Amino acid sequence: MNKAALTLATAALAGLSTLAATLSSGSAILNYSQSGVEALGSGLGPAPVLTLSTYFNQSESASRTAAQLGTDLIPGSIYTGQIYGMNGTSVVNLDGRTAQPTTFSYSAGDLAGHTGVIGLGGVARFDVFGGIGGSLLMGDLTLQYDINRTLVGGSGWFLKGNIPPAAALFDLTSVSIAESPAGFTLSGDMGVTFEVANFLLNTPTDTLRNVGTFTFTGVNAVPEPSTIALLSLAALLPFSRRAHRSMSGR
Repeated sequence: MNKAALTLATAALAGLSTLAATLSSGSAILNYSQSGVEALGSGLGPAPVLTLSTYFNQSESASRTAAQLGTDLIPGSIYTGQIYGMNGTSVVNLDGRTAQPTTFSYSAGDLAGHTGVIGLGGVARFDVFGGIGGSLLMGDLTLQYDINRTLVGGSGWFLKGNIPPAAALFDLTSVSIAESPAGFTLSGDMGVTFEVANFLLNTPTDTLRNVGTFTFTGVNAVPEPSTIALLSLAALLPFSRRAHRSMSGR
């Protein structure tokens, strides 16, 4: 192998470890704890303050306006096993909707150093005082990381609700991450954020109250042709060196 080819192959090998990965698909599972949710806001009045009314999955929520999310019913809605599909790089929102696209990109082994967010499709509607006080929509979520959230007891990973008033809803605690070349799985407990406890519910003692578990599994996109070419070049490097030694009589 000539010097120029060797330099190119070496550069390819060095660059492979820092290539950014993007997600092609993914989904999250939210398991709300009914008892945890119904314990929230105990200082506001007779418990429970919040009870689940309806859960809309990604397709069910995407086909509805904000007004319809406030009135429609989905039979059989339950607290556990709620699936929130990952949005693509672009979304179409009906009137009043705020679903967010996925713009997430990261380097292997450095999820916290990512750029962008993971948009998740789905909405849960909770009745306030059995519906007498209206309803509260939690959805159009984004999975994000902000090291500043460790200052309020979180791990840095959190779920933001983009339905107005948009705010961080749940700080993820006891986070576990399993990463492979195919993608990653991130899971943790959902703790009520400082913002929700203090400004929405006005019950500071609810800060970081565990209201369920969260798991996201993402699948990496297939490498671009240029990346595949680099991989091929890197793989051929050892064979080229052996062939060069054989031809030179070494």
